[in-house]
Amino acid sequence: MKLPTSLRNVFAVAFLAVFAAGCNGNAAQPWHFWLAILLFGSAALVAFVVLPLGYYLKVYRLKHRGR
Repeated sequence: MKLPTSLRNVFAVAFLAVFAAGCNGNAAQPWHFWLAILLFGSAALVAFVVLPLGYYLKVYRLKHRGR
């Protein structure tokens, strides 16, 4: 079964990213645990604060101006 070119490209990029990151199956290091909390917190901040604020400033406020 031959994969489409776009799917082959996705797999190639994913393989290169894993290879470059040095993922070799070793046990987690202690800093992985607090880094995960920071990454989750920053993603939550973007999803629940930055995006709604940007929508309000760029779309909602301008759409309902003067009413």
